[in-house]
Amino acid sequence: MFILHGNWIPSKNSSGKFLFWAELTRDTPDIPLRRRKGQAKTNKFPLHPFQAKFEEIKSALISLNLSDMVKFSKEKIILLLPSTEDSKGSGLPQVSSPLIYSSDKEESSWSLAPWKVDALHLPFISTIFWLSCLPQRNEQSSDGILLGDDINFWSLVSKFGLELVARERFIPSVVEKNGNLHSRWQPVITQGDDHERFDLFCESMPASCRGFFCASEHAFSPDELVLDFLTNFIDIFVRHNLLLFIKTFSFDEDITSLWLNALSREDGEIKVSSHHKEVLKKHISSWTEPARIGKEESKWQTCLRLEEPEDMDASWKISFHLQSIEDKSLLIPVSLVWKKDESVLSLLGEEFNSVEERLLLDIAQAERLFSPLGRSLEKAVPVSSLLNKNEAYNFLKEGSWLLKECGYNVIVPCSLVGTTQIGLSLSVNPLAKPSDSNKRFFGMDSLVEFDWKIALGDETLSLEELERISRIKVPLIQMRGKWVEISEDYVQKIQKFLSQTKEQKLTLGDALRLRLRGNEEGINVVEFKLHGWMEKLSSGEEEFALEEAPSKFRGELRPYQKRGFSWLSFLAQKGLGACLADDMGLGKTIQYIALLLHHKEKEKMDRPVLLVCPTSVVGNWKREIERFSPGVKFLVHHGVERHSKKRFFEEVKNKDLVITTYSLAHRDKDDLCKVGWYGTVLDEAQNIKNPHTKQARAVREIAKGYRIALTGTPIENRLTELWSIMEFLNPGYLGSYEKFRKTLAIPIERYQDEKSSKVLQMMAQPFILRRLKTDKKIIQDLPEKQETKAYCNLTKEQVTLYQAIVKEMFTVIKGAEGITRKGLILSALTKLKQVCNHPALLLHDRSETIKRSEKLNRLCEMLEEIIAEGNKALIFTQYVEMGKILQKHLQFLFAREVLFLHGGVPRKQRDSLIDKFQKEKGPPVFVLSIKAGGLGLNLTEANYVFHYDRWWNPAVENQATDRAFRIGQKRKVIVHKFICTGTIEEKIDEMLERKKGLAESIIGSGESWITELSNDKIKEIFTLRAKDALGIEEGV
Repeated sequence: MFILHGNWIPSKNSSGKFLFWAELTRDTPDIPLRRRKGQAKTNKFPLHPFQAKFEEIKSALISLNLSDMVKFSKEKIILLLPSTEDSKGSGLPQVSSPLIYSSDKEESSWSLAPWKVDALHLPFISTIFWLSCLPQRNEQSSDGILLGDDINFWSLVSKFGLELVARERFIPSVVEKNGNLHSRWQPVITQGDDHERFDLFCESMPASCRGFFCASEHAFSPDELVLDFLTNFIDIFVRHNLLLFIKTFSFDEDITSLWLNALSREDGEIKVSSHHKEVLKKHISSWTEPARIGKEESKWQTCLRLEEPEDMDASWKISFHLQSIEDKSLLIPVSLVWKKDESVLSLLGEEFNSVEERLLLDIAQAERLFSPLGRSLEKAVPVSSLLNKNEAYNFLKEGSWLLKECGYNVIVPCSLVGTTQIGLSLSVNPLAKPSDSNKRFFGMDSLVEFDWKIALGDETLSLEELERISRIKVPLIQMRGKWVEISEDYVQKIQKFLSQTKEQKLTLGDALRLRLRGNEEGINVVEFKLHGWMEKLSSGEEEFALEEAPSKFRGELRPYQKRGFSWLSFLAQKGLGACLADDMGLGKTIQYIALLLHHKEKEKMDRPVLLVCPTSVVGNWKREIERFSPGVKFLVHHGVERHSKKRFFEEVKNKDLVITTYSLAHRDKDDLCKVGWYGTVLDEAQNIKNPHTKQARAVREIAKGYRIALTGTPIENRLTELWSIMEFLNPGYLGSYEKFRKTLAIPIERYQDEKSSKVLQMMAQPFILRRLKTDKKIIQDLPEKQETKAYCNLTKEQVTLYQAIVKEMFTVIKGAEGITRKGLILSALTKLKQVCNHPALLLHDRSETIKRSEKLNRLCEMLEEIIAEGNKALIFTQYVEMGKILQKHLQFLFAREVLFLHGGVPRKQRDSLIDKFQKEKGPPVFVLSIKAGGLGLNLTEANYVFHYDRWWNPAVENQATDRAFRIGQKRKVIVHKFICTGTIEEKIDEMLERKKGLAESIIGSGESWITELSNDKIKEIFTLRAKDALGIEEGV
């Protein structure tokens, strides 16, 4: 595990620097001794025992997309960290995550101590580019790199700096360094939302950002650190971009020109005399004063109020007021201030004497931001300023916003907020039948009937009225009692658009995009009416008819499952893609099986449906189909013995369903593309979350007929994952990948843009159905405890090891009897169970890759969804070594602490682990050995229980499950028991199921009962069904 950190180190006399350092997992850290009295000062600061070396930090940065062409400088940094120390003077620093090292020391025993670490320094321009582009994340990269809280924090601050540059919220200024004058670009964050965000950054700064050791006594506050970082960010970023385009400004050699030229130079120094230095500082301070309005301590602020004329031809007016900061509704006209009204005197109190001067100064500075206000200064006591229509329009569009940014409050009449604009209304009706006679269903490309109208608010305009308006040359007119914004170019754009659309056709996809995203040509679509079933679809109403479960469906659909199956049927009938995104355990599989049977009974299915799923769930689909719909003819297209080309086409002819895997979707794409599928279904559809992978592209090419995606996590980390699934379901609906990122994903993820978020929600909602187990409508339909069996295949390595163990056992038990025979059988049984768990458990080879065990792979897939939903899980295993493998692998995969309790854990530490897990924000996964964790524990924070390997006594397993399913549990508990198909695990499970009623009374506490079986029975149970284990058998 590698955790990357970063610290901004400010400097009083220079530009400061950003240093990267890192923590790295060490199995046996060297615990250094601290310097004692009399020791040499060279040992003053011990090396951090978990620090990463220079080259390791460099490699991590390069793997995180930092160019290897960047110049790196090596440095040492001293960090002040909470640390332990014993009586011998040895100790350890506190690490940022228990993933690095877990200490059993109590927090009260920590004290601050300095530690030396290797650090890398890059050119600051390279650092800020990298930080600004860094995705915000808590999960680790594929290289096992996790970002520390400090890196994520400075990344957010960098993005804020980038926003300030994009919105031009910076000004040129000067600063003194070592007695010399330097030009400086500095941020403007004294007002409004920017100031609030700045304060929020300061309040939420992680402690590690301040953890650097400072030789001086001054400790930098969060405000100082953030402001210093932002100031350096703005200065270097603006200066860098100026250097790309110009070398110097072309001005005369006066002091102002020297300053302007210095703003575009890298060093920024202004070489002037002491006298000129003071003159320049004074002039620049005066010039930048409007950007600093509102910084003074006062209970009142200057307010400008725009007043509309009663008559269309009369002048507009801006009146001046004092406004209370505490009570925004309290306004005092300045005319009363000039008159020294008694009521005003009592309100202002001691501030009155300074208010008159403040008002005149504010109005004078406001005039520099909006020049028509200068007319008011022609009078001794300015009260208001008159404007013509064009000036009023400019004030609404530009002047008011600039004044607000500089600290003035501006009030405009409600009738002018979002001034009424001429727009278009659209009415859309679905056709009675699909526009393409060759299609069974509607679809995104189906044509619809539509009618455009010109709209002014709630009223409709004729083309003649629009033409008359276009001849008026003023930006604001009063029409039908409303002020209307008129742009000649805009009106002409509407006229052109209407003339073009007379001849054009509109598809359902076009209509829905217009409804939710507006017209991309910049025309305001003010009203959008959908009719018929399209209206229900767009509004997200569940007004579709509830279907009855198919007559041949063997089972019972719960009410929410019936709604889900009916919703899938509704969208499939309309030819629209649907994503069923129910919580794990709510039965997505059987809802789709019901739909498949429904189509088989009600529709004339002349072609099979293609189901694509991960290899790990192929066996589960096979069993669920056999259980709930035995009449369905299916083919498992998987494994080395799968058919291809002509034989494959013959095999699929009479099938209702063909099951294949994501990896084969790419490999066998040519064959799969040649089948005209009745529908295409993706299970665990998050497997195509990266739209650029070969399997995601292959699935999109193969897809035909209706399209359905089943997933518990339609979005895991990025919104582009949702785009990928929607592109499969309804191609083109969310636009191109790049356009989606630019217009929706980046504004939402990076800037939390509410408007974009609402648009995406409205666009996706009609096609995604997600129910949670916490929903009261759902929870009443569920049993208190659900038990399911998770079937897994074996890898080829596991099959080879398994068969070798069985062969060896049959050889040695032939002549063995009594205790010897029992010992040999139990030894073989243990080895077989270890192989089913993971080959590393048997071989002790420390190669714990997920690819070696399908069981581990399936566990990780399921945990990914559980953790993403904020749930917690217990994992029981009877092998301590397996517990260690699980803990190490899951911590690496999810970059979250995973707890492990086994018999060797001391009582005090055991209680600490339980308390940590039971906290609401504690670790999401707790691995327990079934003996140590099977009794006496209360772990009700978990609502998922996994039996990774089976203890063949139901009573023991139930006792373990009851750690979560007990008094205090407020949620449904879902239990998953892992079974490897074709192995001894499946065969013994079948025996126990047959004897379920007697199991607890006839079976002992362990597995010794197996040794009592005859050699023939042992052979039957132990022999591997290789095809079943590898998942390559065919269906019927």
